[in-house]
Formats: sequence, C-alpha cells, structure tokens
Amino acid sequence: MGLEYLTGRGFLYPDYSPRFQRAYSYSPRSLSLRISIDTSSRTMSGTALYDLESRGEIELDAREMRIEGVSVDGAAAGFHYDGRVLRIPADPGSHSVSISYSVAPRKGVYFVERGGVYVWSHGEPEDNRYWIPLPDAPYVKFPTEVAIDVPAGMTAVSNGVLKGVREAGGRAEWTWAMERPHSPYLIAFAAGDFVVMREDCGGIELEYYVPKYASGDARLSFHRTCDILRFYEEYTGVKYPWPNYKQVAVPEFIYGGMENTTATILMDYTLHDEHAHCPGSKFPCPGAEDYTSDPLVAHELAHQWFGDLVTAEDWPHIWLNESFATFMEAIYERHSLGEDEFRYTLHRCLRTYLSEYRDRYARPIVFRVYGDPEELFDSHSYEKGCLVLWHLANVVGEDNFRSALGSYLRARGLGSASTEDLQDFLEEASGRRLDWFFYQFLYSSGHPVVRYSWEYDPSSGLLRLKVEQAQGEDSYPVYALEMDALIATDDGERRVRLRLDERSTTFQIRIDAKPRYVCLDPDLTVFMERRPQKGLEDAINELSSRYLACRLEAVAALEEDGSARAVEALARALSSDAFWGVRAEAARALGKVGGGPALSALLSALASERHPRVRQAIAEALGSFRSEPRAAEALKSLLADAHESYYTRARAASSLGRAGGEQYVPALVEALGYGGHNWSITAGAIEGLSKAGGEQALSVILKYTEGGNDTLVRAAAARALGAFPDSARAIDRVRDLLRDPSFRVRRAAVEAAGRMLSGRLLDALDEASRRDVDGRIRRLSRDTARKIREAMEKGADYSRLREDLDRLREDQRRLEDRLDRLERVV
Repeated sequence: MGLEYLTGRGFLYPDYSPRFQRAYSYSPRSLSLRISIDTSSRTMSGTALYDLESRGEIELDAREMRIEGVSVDGAAAGFHYDGRVLRIPADPGSHSVSISYSVAPRKGVYFVERGGVYVWSHGEPEDNRYWIPLPDAPYVKFPTEVAIDVPAGMTAVSNGVLKGVREAGGRAEWTWAMERPHSPYLIAFAAGDFVVMREDCGGIELEYYVPKYASGDARLSFHRTCDILRFYEEYTGVKYPWPNYKQVAVPEFIYGGMENTTATILMDYTLHDEHAHCPGSKFPCPGAEDYTSDPLVAHELAHQWFGDLVTAEDWPHIWLNESFATFMEAIYERHSLGEDEFRYTLHRCLRTYLSEYRDRYARPIVFRVYGDPEELFDSHSYEKGCLVLWHLANVVGEDNFRSALGSYLRARGLGSASTEDLQDFLEEASGRRLDWFFYQFLYSSGHPVVRYSWEYDPSSGLLRLKVEQAQGEDSYPVYALEMDALIATDDGERRVRLRLDERSTTFQIRIDAKPRYVCLDPDLTVFMERRPQKGLEDAINELSSRYLACRLEAVAALEEDGSARAVEALARALSSDAFWGVRAEAARALGKVGGGPALSALLSALASERHPRVRQAIAEALGSFRSEPRAAEALKSLLADAHESYYTRARAASSLGRAGGEQYVPALVEALGYGGHNWSITAGAIEGLSKAGGEQALSVILKYTEGGNDTLVRAAAARALGAFPDSARAIDRVRDLLRDPSFRVRRAAVEAAGRMLSGRLLDALDEASRRDVDGRIRRLSRDTARKIREAMEKGADYSRLREDLDRLREDQRRLEDRLDRLERVV
C-alpha cells in the first residue's frame, strides 16, 4: 500500500517544505495606528504605536517601507530594516514602541478611480505587512485604534466603533476603535464617496456603505443580513460577539468579500438591480431568484464567529475559517430556502471540489507543505471542507455537533484554535473518539469513490447489493463509512443501514419484491463521489424519487445511457420535476446526449419554463447542437429579448457562437452593446465570438482586452483569447496581459495560456510564477507552465489536448462562477 494519500497528487513542487508560524518575542497589548492617505500619489504615511510586553528584540513584518524613525518609551531608538522585517532592540519588560513610516504599497492597499478615488485594504493572508509594521500571524491578537486621514468629502471606515471625525485644512481624520482583540490580517479600512444606510438588528447596528454611483441597488444585496445574524446566533448558541457589523462595497475588490472584524469589504459587483434579482417579476421573489448576494453575505457574516472570534492559529488550519463559513452559508440556505436548495448546494460543492481534484491536484485539507499561503484558499478548504463538516455532523449527530460548536466558540473566543482543538470539543460533545474520521478526511487527500450495483433473485427473495470503494492511490485506501441504502418497491420504501470498511462488500437483503430502484445515501449525509452502475429501468424509476440526491443520480445515469427512452425520461424531468435544480440538470444532460428528440425537448421546455436558472441551463444546452438552425435561431431570439434575465441572455450569447458559427458573428457583435448586470451579456457575447472563431471575431475580442473597458469585460476577452492557439496576435496579447495591473485580467490571461498550450508563453509564465505580486497568480502560472512542458516532453498532439481542455471548460467556468456569481468568497 502506497502513502500518496498523505501528500496528495500534483500539489507539491520540489522546493516546497513544511511551513511553521514564526514565534514573536513580544506580546502586543494594543496598537494605535495613524495613517494619512495621498490619493494623487497613491502613497501613505503613518505612525504605528504599540503597547507591548517584550521578551527581547522586537521583530515587525514590514514590506517595502521607508522607515522614518523609531522610538521606544518616548526616546529615539536604533533599528535594523532589510525591506522585509524591522528589528528593534529592546530589554525585557513593558514598552511603548512607535514607528513612523511611509509607503507606496504594491499590495495590501488599493487605489481605484471610479467617479472619484476609492481606497481600500485587504490583509489576508499576509498583505497587511505592506502598509502596517506588525506581527503578521493569525494567532497574534490585540485591540486596535485606527485613525485614517483622507481628503475632505471622503468617508473612511474601519474596524469597531467610530470615535470621532476631525476636519481641518481640507482633510478629515476618521478614528475607529476595536476594543476587543483581533488578528492582524483582519485590520482594514476603506475610504471613498459612500452612501451609508443603517438598520437596527436587536440592538446590533448594521451599516451598509455603498459607493455613491451604485447606491440605488443596496437593499437587494443586504436585505437578509439581520435574519442571517439571528439565525447564526440560534444555530451556534453564541451571540454576535462585536458591537456592530458593517458591509462596505468597493470597486475592483480582488475577492468576493473579506471578513475584517466588524467591517466586511465586498466587491461592488455584488450590487444589483431588480431585474438581476427577480427577472420578469418584482422583488422579493422567493423561489424564483436569479442573481442574489445572499451566499456572499451569509459566508462573510459567518466569519465573524468562525475566523474572527475564533481564528485558525496557522494557515494549514485555514479550513477552520473557510470550511465553516461555507458550511454556515449552506445551513442558512436550508433555513431560508428549504431542504432541496440545501442538498443541491451540497451537490454543487462536490462538483466544484471534484473539478479541482480532477483537473489540478489533490491534497490533505490540513497540510503544512506549501509555497504561498494563498495556495491553501482553494476548493479543498472551502467546498470539500464544507462537505466534510456536514458528514461529521451526521456522524456525531447534528445536535451534538451544534453543542460542540458552541463550546468551541465560547472556550476559544478572542483566541485561536487548531484542528485538534475542534476535534476535542466534538469528542467531548459526542462521547466518541474521532481520530479515524479526522485522519481519513482532514489529514489525508482525496475522497471515497463508491461504486454500487444490485441484482434481485425472485426465487430466494434476496437483493444482492454490491458496494465497492474505487478511489485511487491519492485517496485513503479504505474509508470507514456508514450510510443508508434506500430500497424502493411498488409497496413503498425501506432503508437499510450499511457499514463499509472493505474495498468490496456484498450485502444480501431479504425483500418481498423486485426493487423499482436502489439509492445509496438519499439524504446526502456522506462525503463521497458516487458512481452507481444503473440499468435504464432503475434510473427511469428513480426519477420519481422524493429524494433530491436520488433524482440527481438518475439524471446522471440517463445522460450516460443516452438511449431514446433515456431522452424521453430526461424530457419528462425537464418539464415536470418540482425542483428547479433537477430541471436544470436534465436540460444539461439533454444537451450532452444530443440528437433531434433532445433538441425538441429543450425547445419545448423553453416555451414554458419560467425559472431563470433553468432557462440558463437550456440556453447552455442548446449550444451543443452545432450547425442546427433551430437551436441557433432560438438562441438568437433569447439573446435579443430584453425581458429575459441578464444571465440567460449571457448564456445564449455564449452558446450561439458554438451552435451558429461565424454566420452569427454580426448578432454577437451587436450583443456586445447589451451590457447587463456586471456586463454579463457583453462577456457572454465575447465568449460566443471565441467559439464562432475567425479573424473578425479575434479582432473584436482583442479590442475588448484594451483599457477603457470594464475589468470584467477585459477579463472575459483575455480568457477568450485561449480559443485562438494558432494566432500570433492572440499569443502576443496574452503575453502582454500577463503583466496587466488588474488581478482579474492577469488570471484570465493565465487561463488563456492554459488553453493555448503554446511554448511561446513559457518564459512569460515563468516570470509570472516568480514575480507576480499575487500568490494565486504565481501558483496558477507555475501549474500552467508545468502543463505545457509536460505536453511538450511527451510530444503530445496539441489539438487533442486542446479538445480535452475545451471539454473541461464548463467545470472551470463553474469555479469562476464562485466569484462571478458570488458563490466563491474569502
């Protein structure tokens, strides 16, 4: 038996080594920070005053600063600074240490022009050291006071409570105090021309800071905030731990959101109008929502407990922050929208994680070997961790799980925690040893792959259910799993509890009649990849199950079958299933099966289906019917219809390029002017042009990579260049965009390079992997360069590889949607 599951697959590079948090020889008691912002030069000057207890030399992380002076207990002091760490000699004891400095930050603080200047910070994981000298480790905590000096007319917001605003000489100083200790990476500020809205939530003041240019759209994004806060208090048994909660929308934020203590900063792309939220109807529209900020708001608010109150003590334990926030986001969805929405979110979490697992790498969730801390903020820490937590809740019982969470938050509150700490609280609440669970799912890579089949012997009345664990060597060899098998007959349903602790087990179950279908884990309580071996009748019958997991399983089996009867069954599901998610999956399955009957079913559903997300799935599926006039004309009509949702029109544009080809380029060029929420239709038209191909399409796409276009449009155009791997113009432009100032554009350029597989991009990718200021870009660039070199070394057929990559684009897009659709956040 190999031990690959302890290190994973494809994640490590030869220069990686175990990383441990540095110990500091002092303990800060408080920080008083004064910063002055020069918006014209994009620079800052500041004074950081620490009250601390020293045990020797004081080391502060401080990147690329000019240190103007240091004093200890009011007297000028010597220091040593190498551009990375500031070292100040000090005797043991209590000291007041002041550092004056100036900086033009390359990261950590961002200046954005959007009808005026907006300035905002982002600290996680280790970026605050670019604008504050500090002990930049998550386990260190101390109270803060932050005074921000900005030009008059700007509003500045930071952690905690506003102590006052002092105006003089055309400037204003805003002072915010955070009296309870919090981690250095959670210190934050934002400044700009904001409209501020307030709401009382049971004595907790909620504030929404919205850029003036978008102030009319705020209520749709934040209307559930108070309900989410109250639900989290009830679910954890722990009251909201801070004096207020502020959500601040800013332009060009580099994540979906960031959970700074009491002051979450969000991308302004989350703000949306009524047509984005409720296309074709009025707000509110429960059960018919299209674009919603609720997942983002819920995720970031969960961090005020999981991440801010109790903080992962070191980056290898970051899942304690991110998995819990993703889990609480899903649990709130169960509370607000019901069980089916919750289970479908779990289904999509699994799909997102599997995309990363298959296309990039596998690693243990808790893992000390990495290059940059940013690498750990991936689908293993978010979606996989969420699924592991839900599995764990079902192992110990959800009541015990909630009890353990409350104890964990109360005992470790205002401090830090490790994975072992969480395990201790869960074991105490449940009375069970959980070493086996944590070793399998947290300290090992991969996941269970459960394959099952059944046959019935009417002469003996025995159902033989064969269940195998088919995971590869990058996963734990044999998982200990327990789950229900649902056996449905004409007389009703029966559940049988299964224990799996071998690679293959055959269960013999006495039953009076042949089952209509068998479904493992109908409640989605177990983290696993299911691979049922179903017959056609089994799958058709399963479509009528009252359990969402079983119906989704049936749709996948019918797609794989692809027969005429399978198409008929999928068409019925598309037209009549009660839950929109099953209808959407049936639409996608019909697109993959193809053929005239599948196309007819999709067009028929388009005439009657009202749910915007199902209509998007239909538009996506119609793109599979190349050179089919009925599909192309239906897509063209969707694209031109202003009553359709923004995102249905965007999918129609993307699909039209594939289904219609170059003859529909004029329609796509016209659609570039349609805009849409977050320029979604324009971006869809760009993607459609890339699928249509041709020199005219390429020339248009190149134009939209230029400055002056919105960042999301430029990123869409940069990504679309990957469809032109043989074009010198496209390759040269991708090289240029790998050095673009915008993170989103650079990331899109790396993705385009991954599709092109051109050796001409290797030097530019190597440079980005070494020099890019963002750890996410460095890692993605390195992975992409490795992919190209492997292809070249093997003498691979580039056209075949590109086809494989195109086939995987939908999975990649689902990952991108975690940002673009607010389902992937910090």
